[in-house]
Amino acid sequence: MSTTTEQQPPADWKAMKKAEKKARPWYKKKRFVIPLIVLALIVIGQLAGGGDETPAAEAPPAATQEDAPAEQPAAEEPAAEEPAPEPEPEPAEEPAIVVSAQEMITALEGNALNAKNTYEGKQVAISGFVGSIDASGDYFAVDPEPEAIIFTGIQAMTGEEFLDQLATLSQGQAVTVTGTVTSVGEVMGYSIETESIVGQ
Repeated sequence: MSTTTEQQPPADWKAMKKAEKKARPWYKKKRFVIPLIVLALIVIGQLAGGGDETPAAEAPPAATQEDAPAEQPAAEEPAAEEPAPEPEPEPAEEPAIVVSAQEMITALEGNALNAKNTYEGKQVAISGFVGSIDASGDYFAVDPEPEAIIFTGIQAMTGEEFLDQLATLSQGQAVTVTGTVTSVGEVMGYSIETESIVGQ
């Protein structure tokens, strides 16, 4: 008998092994045991890793208010332009004090200080008569009556703009002089910065 023939198991033994494999329970069979081991390893890995791996089919978490993009502030509407403040009305000029040359001279002779407080710096419209006229046209006297001889009177100061008009006036002629009283004195009388001369 050869050696090869001795090592080969009998045919009955092979059949018996096959029958034994078939008779084993399903959980002892290799085709079931290996996949179960792999599955167990996957489950253990999942539990150990805390479920870090996100399944592909898992939906992304819903956005929270914190994740939401900050709302852009509404564009500020340009502020309505404030209307320019209206210019304050200039104080109305006080009307000229209408007075006669006689009244002004009487006030000066009665109380020079009171006359100064009453007329200095004020605009006046003086009715009187033309007295002496300066040869240079720098001033003329406003007298309380025609051909009056007085030492304390009213001098209406004039400039070049009045030269032509002064040349037409005559002594004793009734006039109304409008101007501002620039000085008052018991000796020199009144000095008027003339603004207009109206002859009558």
